[in-house]
Amino acid sequence: MAMTIHQMKIFWAVSQAKSYTKASKMLGLAQPSLSQQISKLEDELGSKLFDRVAGKIQLTEAGKFLYSKAEMILANIEETEEGLKEFSQKTRGVIKVGMLSSVARNILPPSVKIFSKVYPNIEINVLEVAPAEAIDLLYARQLNVAVVAVDSIAASNLSFFTKEVFSDPYVLATPKNLNLNSIKNINNLDKKKESILRSTILFEFGSQHKKRIDAWFEKNIGDVKVLAHTRSYEVALSLVEAGLGVVVLPALTAVVGAGRVYDVNLYETKIMHRRLVSLTPNQFANIEPTKTFIRSLNEAGQELTLPKINQIPPFLKNSSNGN
Repeated sequence: MAMTIHQMKIFWAVSQAKSYTKASKMLGLAQPSLSQQISKLEDELGSKLFDRVAGKIQLTEAGKFLYSKAEMILANIEETEEGLKEFSQKTRGVIKVGMLSSVARNILPPSVKIFSKVYPNIEINVLEVAPAEAIDLLYARQLNVAVVAVDSIAASNLSFFTKEVFSDPYVLATPKNLNLNSIKNINNLDKKKESILRSTILFEFGSQHKKRIDAWFEKNIGDVKVLAHTRSYEVALSLVEAGLGVVVLPALTAVVGAGRVYDVNLYETKIMHRRLVSLTPNQFANIEPTKTFIRSLNEAGQELTLPKINQIPPFLKNSSNGN
């Protein structure tokens, strides 16, 4: 029996993804090749590692045993490889980071500025990915660090080393010509502006987030129609900027970068703040240069400033919302 590191990585990825298709995407391998490697590994070990139950892949008892060992072995190998890079004069280190573009454009420039003072020769490889994909890439060892909102991921994924980066309030974004500062009742608006206020833009990621926003609109605006669904804060803000509807989103997303903001009004809501955190596999958390990059994210987050946010509109003040 001669199990290879390559086979172990494939086994670990399939165990995490619980899907050959998803694991093949995580590893960048063709699915037939991945399946062949698992079959070959099972033959060499003389034990079945996976069962299919109701169309889903589950670990056998042998698979569970191997998974616990593989996780420790791979972590030790990766920790050793990262540590050895500090002694190499020929290797130029790379930090692989995943985050949404709306987060990257604000948090990344000051973070890199801080980080580069300590590690001027380290290359930053940025992947603009949604939170779920970032988690998959962390599991696949294709990212060193991901920056995500806590409410956009399952609690089980917080088993990674977690560090606070930034917290911003959820705000209601309206077109510039829809000023709500003195509106005590929605019915006080003319028909056109009322129609805009009741036209909402919703996001397709983060089920917890979506439920919270849906509940907020139902409680505070009442009868609304969905103007659009999107996975992009930029698209949503562009629709608002064009005067087509309104959206509830984190305040930092309205910042384009370097003090530039979308031309919209932002209003306080009573929705719980978004918490941005950095996630990294535990074995990387205290190894340089990842350790310094995590610290740089935290320091940069403390220096971020939010755009102008108007007080909660009068017609919302009487709403007590714990969402």
